[in-house]
Amino acid sequence: LFNRVSFIIAATQKFSDCRYLEIGCDDNICFNSIPVINKIGVDPDRGGNIKDTSDNFFKNNKNRFDVIFIDGLHIYEQCRRDVINSLKVLDKNRYIFLHDMTPRTWLEENVPRLKNTPLWTGDIWKVAIELSKTKGIDFFVINAEMGVGVLRKKEENIVYHDDFENLKDLKFKDFLNLNESINYIDPEEAIKIIKKY
Repeated sequence: LFNRVSFIIAATQKFSDCRYLEIGCDDNICFNSIPVINKIGVDPDRGGNIKDTSDNFFKNNKNRFDVIFIDGLHIYEQCRRDVINSLKVLDKNRYIFLHDMTPRTWLEENVPRLKNTPLWTGDIWKVAIELSKTKGIDFFVINAEMGVGVLRKKEENIVYHDDFENLKDLKFKDFLNLNESINYIDPEEAIKIIKKY
């Protein structure tokens, strides 16, 4: 059974001294599972090794990274900021992973998060729509664990496809209509692609 950890590990193993960044560590289930020495975990509340918001972290960060996992605040505006900031510190032919890109119900997608909603993706599927149109990257979403987004940076300077005005007010019903523009693939295929490139 594949999960986000197995995809991230497949990417980190490609780089001899992998530099790993995780945004949003919560209880460290993923962060502690990544077998990398050089790793930074950013979380304002708990987990990781830097207690701060991602916005503050990126403002002060001087490091470059090979693999970045974004699982922070599941709100479109914040997630797209995390992606844009991550692209600036990600070296060419390196990877960004995103969690929770595929809401299954309007309850999981609703912003703000509703009480007693155990699984919450928020509306970061909108970032997947923008990344699907962004030039200079490979991007797909793995059909596993609430949707794991995979981005490989193919060019040095990426201009993020800004569709904010059209996407900001959309809801779950719109996701159901728009998600055919997203490239979805199965976990086995994803592992092969990650290992190959």
